Amino acid sequence: MLDQIKIKNIKKIMLCLMAHRCATKSQIVEDTELSTSTVSSCINSLLKLKLLVSDGMKDSSGGRRSTIYRLNHSYGCFIGLVLSPEKIDGVVVDCEVKVIKRISCPVEKDAFLINAVTEILEKEISETTNILGIGIGVSAEMDYKEQIVISAPKLKWQFVHLKEIIERQYMIFTYVDHPVNAAAVCEGMVGKARGQKNYIYIGENSGGKIALVLDGRVCRGAGNSMGEISEEQIVNLMCPEALRFFGVSQLLVSYQSQAFKDRVRIRAQGFSGEIICIEQTKDTYPIGMAAVAQRQWFESIYFML
Repeated sequence: MLDQIKIKNIKKIMLCLMAHRCATKSQIVEDTELSTSTVSSCINSLLKLKLLVSDGMKDSSGGRRSTIYRLNHSYGCFIGLVLSPEKIDGVVVDCEVKVIKRISCPVEKDAFLINAVTEILEKEISETTNILGIGIGVSAEMDYKEQIVISAPKLKWQFVHLKEIIERQYMIFTYVDHPVNAAAVCEGMVGKARGQKNYIYIGENSGGKIALVLDGRVCRGAGNSMGEISEEQIVNLMCPEALRFFGVSQLLVSYQSQAFKDRVRIRAQGFSGEIICIEQTKDTYPIGMAAVAQRQWFESIYFML
């Protein structure tokens, strides 16, 4: 197994390629701020493992042409699921976070939700080649470090060791988080917040949850939820004074309706940073969960090199 420094460097390179789809060594060096020798060593390791592939050559105005690299999308897949009392929505994505399949499964009243989750996973694992990781989104109070759902009243869950349950049954890396946090992190990895260190992600119908990212890390607060407030209060919080207090440079507005988008923009008028509106789809949170599961897989104990 590679030492932790090399794993960290490999993670940077993999995240760079996730965001850009393809890049030359010099582009990777510029994006990651790693040395040329470090990037070359890591790329050679990844090519041997077939996690990376070459994708042609880049034309040069002079000198040698540069090899273009990209993630091997056929190496494996990731599943992202978001749980609610009524249904389970999900996606299967490849290593480039491209959706291969969408999942939607209603949950019968009073059904045991864990059974519904395992039935879905059983089916997808049997039908899809090489599932590398599973991301499960739960709106709940969590012990984030231990990956334990402490309390999810809507799901009737108390102290559910969800990660352990899934990993013991399938021996596949599993990551659990709030879906809003995952969507925010995904935007920072491959979306509109790429390269940003300080931003707020606000989503319509998010169950009173916003995600605050400072210095590249989600501010999780007590119980991984940062408290719950109404959607109207969230909108009111998005005033220029509050945004300046948080020290954010970007406000991401994930909207389903034009009315919500307009309300937030009106409240945030005068904000000196950037306001970016992103249309929220049924896939937004499941893709977020799949993407962050892949990010965590890059540095997990299962990522053996």
